[in-house]
Amino acid sequence: MRKFHFGAGPFARMGMLGRQALVLVGVNGVFWFAWAFGVYQTVYLQNVGFSASSMGVINAISSAVGIVSVAFWGMASDRIGSLKKVLITVLAGSAVLYGLIPFVPTGLAFSNILLLCYVPAVNFFRASSAPFAENILVRNCNELGLNFGMLRSLGSLLFTIGCMIISALLPTIGVPSTFWVSGLLMSVPIVMTFFAREPAAGPRPKTPEQSGGKKKGGLNLGELFQNKAYVAFLVFGFLYYTAAACETNFIPYFMKSVGVDSQQYGVLLGYRALLEIPFLLLMVRLRQRFPLRVLVLGATVLMSLECLGFGLFATSLAGMLVCCTFFGLGSGLFLGSSLNYVYELAPDHLKASAQAFFTSVASVAGIVGNLLGGVIFDAIGAKPFYLTVTGLYLLSAGIFLLSFLRKKGEA
Repeated sequence: MRKFHFGAGPFARMGMLGRQALVLVGVNGVFWFAWAFGVYQTVYLQNVGFSASSMGVINAISSAVGIVSVAFWGMASDRIGSLKKVLITVLAGSAVLYGLIPFVPTGLAFSNILLLCYVPAVNFFRASSAPFAENILVRNCNELGLNFGMLRSLGSLLFTIGCMIISALLPTIGVPSTFWVSGLLMSVPIVMTFFAREPAAGPRPKTPEQSGGKKKGGLNLGELFQNKAYVAFLVFGFLYYTAAACETNFIPYFMKSVGVDSQQYGVLLGYRALLEIPFLLLMVRLRQRFPLRVLVLGATVLMSLECLGFGLFATSLAGMLVCCTFFGLGSGLFLGSSLNYVYELAPDHLKASAQAFFTSVASVAGIVGNLLGGVIFDAIGAKPFYLTVTGLYLLSAGIFLLSFLRKKGEA
């Protein structure tokens, strides 16, 4: 493959670490900037007639496709030994297919069926784009000694800026245009990925049988599931992401129930992303003082407070923003700790697969959260629904706490 050269300009004189830090911001940071322009899928489908329960069905199918997606692309990455090639593929596929969603006819008798088929199909690429954009950042930061929290915080900042820009433009360009605008912007991280460093993939250790000339090749995924800490984190992840699916995907319906314009959805997401930055910037110091599992636990409790506020007192955009403060702080803590926790648990030759299967668990939880969430939301109403989600977040935190307290007691 032809290598790219930067010449003798200022970029070349930055040194390898400086160049890679800048490139990784271009990959991950600009990815989140582009993603911010495409956050209105729920609002779009709500506007074309999808109820909360119908939305739950389409999101559940998308999550099912997401399971196949992240497992497939994760194993592909480990097998070919290139995270970059996989990331470029999923970003390009997602950008093109997602940008075409508003061109699916919506005025026909079978339009909902078309969307019910097309939107999940797009997710074969889209479901893996964010995890792999995060994966290349996490792995390079760990291998090069770069500050993950600082670089990832720039992604949150750019996401916030993107949300504010698209919220201001929305009355002019309309919700349907956000899809193809997001797709066009995604071309920047695609190009920047060519310049990114390929994360190291440690050679898979040979077993005695392989050393003796018997069966070779393949990925021994059983190694992951013999790791009790990894399995416990998967259980936690299922409960956590079930709550997260309920919390995130039905916010536009909550907004409508309390009389807030759902076109302000981007403002809420941008504000939450802005609040991710403090803990991301403090992540190096926090990791020095606390184990990653404690940070994950604290993040979950903080995020549950948003749902508690929604269920008890939020009746305006201002009230929702107050509640979102807790979620934003918790999300920053979770971003800085959860991905690194999985990275810490997994052996070198299975890191991509470990991240992929954790994301697959999130997709399974998305199926459950969306199917049950839509039905429960329509059945009990917005505020009781978010109180229920609060309980689910706290349940996930409690089970995770018990898992490592029991391990500590056994030790």
